[in-house]
Amino acid sequence: MKVLQLNTHASGGSYEYASLLSAALAEQGIESHVLCKNQSAEASRPYLDRVIRRSYVSLSTEPWHGTRRLLCPPAPEDLDGVDVVHLHTVADWFDVPSWLEILPKHIGVIVSLHDMWHFTGGCFLYRGCNLYSETCAPCPILKTPLNRVLAKDEQRRKLRAYRNRRVQFVANSQWLANLAERSPIVRVCGGTRVIPPGIDTTIFRPQDKAESRANFGIAQDAFVIAAGAASLADTNKNIQWLLQQLAKLSGLDNVLILLAGEGAIKTPVGLNVRAVGRVPDRAKRSKLFGAADVFVSASLMETYGVTLIEAMSCGTPVVAFRVGGIPEAAPDGQVALLCEPLDGSAFLAAIERLRSSRQLRDELGRAASNLALPRNNKGQFAAAFPQIYRACMKTVRTDVSNQFWTSQWT
Repeated sequence: MKVLQLNTHASGGSYEYASLLSAALAEQGIESHVLCKNQSAEASRPYLDRVIRRSYVSLSTEPWHGTRRLLCPPAPEDLDGVDVVHLHTVADWFDVPSWLEILPKHIGVIVSLHDMWHFTGGCFLYRGCNLYSETCAPCPILKTPLNRVLAKDEQRRKLRAYRNRRVQFVANSQWLANLAERSPIVRVCGGTRVIPPGIDTTIFRPQDKAESRANFGIAQDAFVIAAGAASLADTNKNIQWLLQQLAKLSGLDNVLILLAGEGAIKTPVGLNVRAVGRVPDRAKRSKLFGAADVFVSASLMETYGVTLIEAMSCGTPVVAFRVGGIPEAAPDGQVALLCEPLDGSAFLAAIERLRSSRQLRDELGRAASNLALPRNNKGQFAAAFPQIYRACMKTVRTDVSNQFWTSQWT
């Protein structure tokens, strides 16, 4: 069996998911490769595609991506010998519906849902709008009058293409699966299966705190808070709000914020923030989590929260908002302290509670590690996919065979 994993960028949570899955499948004897958008093609993007992309931005008030793109999809040679194509986050790459129409019929298609894009008219994050369960119109994030046309057309294109290819969906949380199954795109394809994301638990596991702090040159008696995002400017990750709240903590002289992620952000006066940049190296990330007393997230929406489970697996308790799939990933009161979105008082109270009790930090940290290590280990994660791939291939072979015999009798 040969599997091709497709993800737009060679970074971010969906890429981590795809690359970890691919490596774990290889350990099971399944050939798997990850293919991302060609960066040289991005640099020389056709002028009309740039116009299309900019128009999407100008026509929407939040991130919205249509499927009509002019960048090149995977080349025929990339598909040589492939049995299954596994799509991840591909919204900013090629025209997916059109590509699925011409994809060789013997190749099965799996979609891992990391956000809402695959089953909506172009949005990513759930903000309480359920119009995608019908026609995605009028879209609340598109400007008038195209709000009645664009998203509806996008949903129609996906519905036809995904139905014709008998796409099989995999969600990273039950919360996301429940959302997806309201969509006609997913319903017509038979629903979705839930597989929690995996992490490399040989790397993300309880760390020696003193050693981890020594690696980063951190005082042993400091209260260390870890936080971060792929992009510090991502409004959904809410990093600026987070720093503003942390600046209200008492006794800041003994508080250090380890902030990971690309980009620069304004730091409140008096808050000791050490920006460590992007940390793609997993071993270094595990040391960062191991050096922290708590990992905090102010993300406004997460379909699961892979960074949270990486921290948990290292024995670090979590403080976050009670949104999306986070309560599944980090159950409140058991391994984490969760509060309502943008409730600054409750957020700070949770941090202060952990700060004042070493015993509570240790109890939640042990429970977090004991939950994440078996549930999210990469072996269990990857073991769930071969069965899905085989079922997909069987469906495709049946469809091809039926089409052959139908053509013989017509």
